[in-house]
Order: sequence, then C-alpha cells, then structure tokens
Amino acid sequence: MILDIRTITFILFLVSALLAFMLLIYWKTQKTYNGFSAWAWGSLVVSLGYLFIMMRGTVPDLFSIVLANLLIAVSILMRADGIRRFFENQRISPFLYAGLALFLLLFIWFTYGIPSIVARAILSAAVIVPGLIYMGYLAIRSVGPENRFINWTFGISLIGFSLMFTLRSLSWLIVPPADVFSSDDLNTLFFVMTIVMDLLASGLFLMLNMVRAQRDVTASEERYRVLSDSLPDYVIVHDGRNILYANPATAAFLGISCETIVGMPVLSFIAPADLAESEKKIHDLLSKAGPGTSHEILIITPDGKGHTCIVKSVPITFHDTSAIMSVLTDITERKLVENALLTLNRKLNLLSGITRHDIKNQLMALGAFLQLSFDAADNPAEVREYLTKGERITDVIGRQIDFTKDYENLGISSPVWQDVKGITERAAASLPMRNIRLEYDCPRIEIFADPLFEKVFYNLIDNSLRYGGEKMTTIRVHCEDAPPGIRLVVEDDGIGISSDDKRELFRKGFGKNTGLGLFFIREILSITTISIIENGGPGKGARFEITVPEGVWRVPPQRS
Repeated sequence: MILDIRTITFILFLVSALLAFMLLIYWKTQKTYNGFSAWAWGSLVVSLGYLFIMMRGTVPDLFSIVLANLLIAVSILMRADGIRRFFENQRISPFLYAGLALFLLLFIWFTYGIPSIVARAILSAAVIVPGLIYMGYLAIRSVGPENRFINWTFGISLIGFSLMFTLRSLSWLIVPPADVFSSDDLNTLFFVMTIVMDLLASGLFLMLNMVRAQRDVTASEERYRVLSDSLPDYVIVHDGRNILYANPATAAFLGISCETIVGMPVLSFIAPADLAESEKKIHDLLSKAGPGTSHEILIITPDGKGHTCIVKSVPITFHDTSAIMSVLTDITERKLVENALLTLNRKLNLLSGITRHDIKNQLMALGAFLQLSFDAADNPAEVREYLTKGERITDVIGRQIDFTKDYENLGISSPVWQDVKGITERAAASLPMRNIRLEYDCPRIEIFADPLFEKVFYNLIDNSLRYGGEKMTTIRVHCEDAPPGIRLVVEDDGIGISSDDKRELFRKGFGKNTGLGLFFIREILSITTISIIENGGPGKGARFEITVPEGVWRVPPQRS
C-alpha cells in the first residue's frame, strides 16, 4: 500500500504530538537543563501545525495554510532558542519573534492577495532553513569529548534536512506543484524525512541532556568524593545493609583498607546495645526523604576498642541507587572530659560539704571552750586549759583550710593525654634521690588524666624516699596487663607499709609533710576513672598499683 501525503502528514502529527508529550513529561519529572523546555514546547507547537496542514480542504485556509505555517515557523524559533540556551546559556533575540509579524502578513498576502504555493514555500524556507542551519552549527561547535558522536550526528542531521528543504523549495520553483499534497517522489521523500528528522532530532537532543546530566552527576560525585576523602570525620555510604563506600579517615580509624570495608555489613561495627536503635533509624531514613537526627553511637573497631561517635545520616543517591550517607564524629575524648568534669564536680561538692561540716563542728567546739573560759574566769588554771584546747582546734581548722588550698587546683583544667615516662622522670628529677636508683620498665604510653597527674608520681616516689628505710636501694615503675586496661605499678624494696597504716592510707587527712597525702592522689586519678591500691607486704616494700581502664590509655600517635 502506497501512503499519500495526507496520510504521511497525519503520521507526522501523531509522531510530533507523542514526542512533545514524552519530552514534556521528562522535563517535569527528570533533571533537565536550560533550553530543554523550549524544545519540548516547540515540539508541541509544530505538531499543531502539522494537524492543521493535514486538515487542508476541510478547514479554512486561514487555519490550514496561514496558521499552520506560522506555527511551524514559531516552533523553529522555539527550538533554536532552546538549542542556544542549552549550549550557550543565552536566549535568541526577541526581535526574531517580532519578525514573524512580517512573515504572517506575507503569508496572508500569498494566500488571499496573490495566491502562490511556490511563494509560500520560499517564504517558509526563508525562516526554517536558516533556523535548522543555526541549530546544527551550534551543536557542532559545542562538541565535547564525552558527546562528540551525538553532537556531530545532531548537527549534521539538522543541516542535512535544511538542504533537503531547500532542494524541495527550488524544485517547486522550477515545477510548481498543484497542491502541498503533491505525490511526486521528492515531496513524498521530504515528508517521510520530516518524520525521521523529528524522531532523530528530538531523540538526539534528549540524549545530549542525559549525557550532560550524567556528566554532572559524575562531576558531583567526584567533588563529594574529594571532599569526603579530605574530611577528618568518618564518612560511609551504605544501603542499610552493606557498606558501599568509606573514606580514608574511616579506613585509618578501623585499621582496614577502603577496598576491604566495601561490602562489609554496616551493623557489624555497632555495639550490641545500639543495634536496635540503629536499625530503626536506618529503616526511617530509607522510608522517607528527610535527613535523620544526629545521635550518639558506640563503634567497636576490629581491635575490640569502643569509640563514642556522633552520627548524622542523610538519604542520598549513590551510583543511581538509594543509599544513606553517614558522617561519624569521634567524641570519645570529649566524653572522657565530660565524664571527668562530672566526677570532679561531684567530688568538689562532696569535699566542700565535708570540709564545711568539719569546720562547723570545730567552731562549735571552739565556741564551747570559749564559753567555759568565761565561766571559769576566776580559775586561771582552768581557763588556760580551755584556751589550750581552743588553740588546738584553731590548728585543726587551719590544716583543713590548707587542705582545701591544695585541693583547689584539682580540675582547674580539663584532662589531657600525658606521657607516663616523661612525668615520672620529671618527678624524680625534682626530688633528692640520693643513691636510690629509679627503674622505668614500661612501653611508651600516654594516660588521659588531670594535669595534676604528675603529682601522683611525685608523691609516690617522695613517700618511698621518706619512709622506705635505709636499706631501700631501688624504686621501680613498670606496667602489667590488666585486660581490658593496663596496670601501672610503683614499688620499692624498702620496709613496706604496716597493716595499721594500710587501713588509713587513703583516708582524708592521713599523711604528713607534703600536704597532699594519698587521699589527694586517689582523687586526682579517679577524675578519669583510674583507681589505686597499695598491695605490698610489710617488710617487702611498698607496692602501689594504678589500674587504668580501656579508653584512658593509649600508645601515642607517631610524630611525622
């Protein structure tokens, strides 16, 4: 069956209308760029022009000739505008649209004044051919490495079709047709090629938009990858089950390469106590588009250490699939400081209460002795006795106030990481060691403690020097395993500590000379949950064991 031109025009209308419908839906639902909507609306306008051409003979010439060709000319300008916006981000001059008024007047003249199908064809070609060549030129000039083939095909096809349009117009100038629906071979080929051209041009323009979108996605992912690779925080991307990406900071934190981390279950690093909450938050993120709320989580690294982290997660698209990006900020040290300050505040409040209570009791007793002195004013010996007792009470009050002076520096600064070997050597250097040998047998470690931590070793070494006896020759500092932490031991080979003194050793007020006492040492250590006991045997030397829990000690990082 041979199709006539009217049937081909109907097919052209259907194809153009369907393309316009698809392009407009794509514009509304997908990422498109400047100029895409102008092309899509231009496709809709030209389909209406084809519809009116198809209806020639059944509707007035004003619609089937004048309006139809005007719509086609408008669509060419709209598409040229879309192409320029897409490639150069600029609009075509509005005066070109204004020039269509002259086109309209001439078309009316050659329809009703001096009817001429050839003149109308030449007039249409004068608008359409330059528009097609201009669009093809912009496409070829804007060739990029990622879309070279598409741009060239798009540009050459537009220019090629403009040549066919010119050829048809020239042939009509030589042999005028009786009607636009003339069934000569060139006219038939022209209408068939118009269908092919509409399909090809719209398809290629859509592909150019998709290529640009893919390029932007790739560039965006690269920017985010570079950014996440540079972040000190731990960044992972996961699909709710497995890890899809981890930045170098995460790899260094876990002690695993980025390649190994990818594919591992995301929940495998979360402490059991936090699993239920984490699963719920992941489910909520995958079921809604909004970002999740930040929350604390305990991460267990492959070496078994726990790290408290603040997690902030947002749903993202990763390699065209739904995923979650989680940024983890390690606040383990901050939590240690917070807990230390809370502990310190409790201790300071306790000390303040105890000291206030003790001084108040002493003042009550002092007041009573003063009253008794007044009552015994006629008995000098009795008055002297009461005044002597009062004097002793004032000495006690003075010592209590002196103790608070020593205590006032406790917690004045936040806990910090401190080198055990360094503070031990500094403490020994500030004391008269005489012929006593100090042995240090410990790997290089740091302890997270109050800045007064050095006072601990100073006081322990000083106690050994004062009370170790004449036979003492060595003070030894060494380390022992105490899973999950470690134990620092300060011991000597002196006479040791008696059983009676052991019971009072860490009591407030026990001790002389230094003004600090072992009570104060215990307070310094307990700020960061470090404990101390004396475990030596009488006659075998003093042995102070300092137990440091996990997270409060570390091997210092390597200095570059």
